[in-house]
Amino acid sequence: MTTLVVTASKHGSTAEIGERIATTLNARGVATHVKDVSEAGQWLYEADNVVVGLPVYRQALYGPGKLFLDSNRTELSGKPLFLFAVGGGPRLDEPLYAALRQHPHREMAYFRGAIDAEKISFFEKVQLTVAKAPKDADFRDWPAIEDWASSLLAYGIS
Repeated sequence: MTTLVVTASKHGSTAEIGERIATTLNARGVATHVKDVSEAGQWLYEADNVVVGLPVYRQALYGPGKLFLDSNRTELSGKPLFLFAVGGGPRLDEPLYAALRQHPHREMAYFRGAIDAEKISFFEKVQLTVAKAPKDADFRDWPAIEDWASSLLAYGIS
């Protein structure tokens, strides 16, 4: 069986979380491949399970990730689907949970991400200044991410 970890990532934090999930699953004996949403569609037919990670920007799911879920709805509906969202806030807002619940999934998680001042645009820096948020911070809880990845084994990922 093969598990496909698909990530949409603007600045790399969500992609790094997807890589850690894949590494954790691989260490538990699960054949895992990580793909960016831009190329993942062509790999769906080979996957038995799919894990999709979407970042949250400005209180919205990142467009390419949402588009992947929407445009591959038929292919994804026939496979065990697991979702995770990544954002800067302490929790995911209910409207975003509701948007993700529109896609039949077995498990969903929310993780905080990271902000790297060298990777964000001037406009994003201004937004963070206005919001009084840090421009350089890593809120990722790696043990929680690894625990979540390991918990997917209970759903039959092998």
